Formats: sequence, C-alpha cells, structure tokens
Amino acid sequence: MTELSRIRSILFVPGDSAKKLSRSAGLPADLILIDWEDAVAEANKADARAVTQRALPSVRSDGRPLLVRPNPPSSTWFAEDCAAVRQCRPDGVVIPKCESARDVERVAEQLPGLDIIVPLVESPLGVLRAAELASCSDRVAALLFGAEDYCVESRIRRTEDEPEVAFARSSVVNAARAMRKQVFDSPPMQYQDLAAVRSAAQRGRRLGFTGQAAIHPSQLPVINEAYSPSSDEVEEARTVLRRFEEHGGGVYSVQGSLEDYPMVREALAVLERAGESA
Repeated sequence: MTELSRIRSILFVPGDSAKKLSRSAGLPADLILIDWEDAVAEANKADARAVTQRALPSVRSDGRPLLVRPNPPSSTWFAEDCAAVRQCRPDGVVIPKCESARDVERVAEQLPGLDIIVPLVESPLGVLRAAELASCSDRVAALLFGAEDYCVESRIRRTEDEPEVAFARSSVVNAARAMRKQVFDSPPMQYQDLAAVRSAAQRGRRLGFTGQAAIHPSQLPVINEAYSPSSDEVEEARTVLRRFEEHGGGVYSVQGSLEDYPMVREALAVLERAGESA
C-alpha cells in the first residue's frame, strides 16, 4: 500500500487543464491531487476525465502518490467519475463533502482496486463524525480538513490566524491520530502572500497536522519547509536521545525541567521525519 506518512505538501491541480497537469510533474509537491470537483466547471466535468486520462503518464512520478478528487457520492457525476478512475488507476481518491461511513463504503465498493481513500472533512457533521470516517475502513489512510466549506456552513467569520476554526481543526487531528492515520490541513487561499502561507503552515504543524494542501505552486516550498524539522529541532532530538541513554531511562531533570519517555518518542518522530535513524 502506498504510504502517506512522509507527505508534507499536497498540490491541487485542475483536472481539465492539460498545461497545469503537465507542469505539476516537475513541482516539489509530495503528493499530486487532481481535482474534478470544485476546480472544474459543470460544463467541463467530462473534459476533466478525458484530459486527466491523457495526461497521467506525464504526471506520474516514481514514489510520489497521485490521487484524484472525484465529485461527491451524492452528485450526478459520481458514477461516471468512478468509471474514469477505474481506467486512470491513480493511487487513491479524496472524497469531497464526506460526512458518513456510507460515503466511504460507496467509494470502496466502486473502486475496489485502489489503495488509498482520504475523506475530506469540510462540514460541521463531518467534523462530528471525523473518528467514524477515520476508522470505517482499512483503506482510509488519512483525513483532509477543508476550512472553506466548513466555515461557510458554520457561518464562521475568520480573523487573522483563524482561532475561530481551532476547534474543528483540533477535532479532525484528534480523530485521525487516535486511529493512527495521517491528517492534512486545508490549503491557504493566499497564494501571493507567502508570509501568510508560512504562518498557516506553522499553525497547522503546531496543531498536529502532518502536512498541508496547496492551491498554487508558489506555496509548496513554504509548506515543505514548515512541515520539515529544522536543523535546531534535529539537533535537540539527538540531544534528548543522548541524555536519555546517559541517564539510563526513566525521568530526569535538565536545567529545572523534567524529561521522560514521551519526549524520547517525540525525538524519535522528529528524526524519522527528517529521514534519520536514531
């Protein structure tokens, strides 16, 4: 099964744009997500399937997952989307407007050969059922949070740093991590304000997200950096492991602060994320 544990950045690419699909092959996204839903006008849905199928050979990259976001299971395009996915054979799909285990089951039934299913949680009901969505199938590899639709349905008026959305974000993170799944944050809408993108990515990592979606190539380097351990974090992780070994485990004091095994686990996770072994 394709792994998502090292994914930092996910790039949304409109499925009806051959130019953008071709360009995505050389971009530093950890995962390419071809969008047949919101990024494609109703009149272009059939074109998106055909364009995607023709472009896939040039988009595929060894070791980089490629997913498709079809239209929701409740939509009139769902059956045709599933037929096209079966022909395209991406690594998996993202389910938009996902609110129930039945949505996941319908996708799993229609697409039995795909490794990865990622429910997109973008409504109040989806947030309430996030743990159900994360646990209803072994093929669910991650949850993706969608802030735009969630805020519209919740009538939330966001301010800087979006504290109004912290509850929903943390709920999705908690559900995913409780079920040992990866969890990705919503893409920042600011594609020209890279300081705002950096702030959003740093906030997402602090909240526990394992990566973040992007809507523009300019966001990718910023997101990749924010979700990668810094050199200071890597050095601190090595120091924690060295001190733990020197003290023979247990709980010990370092400059007035206690260190114990949970900090060792975090240090190991940092080194793994950085591509190092302990």
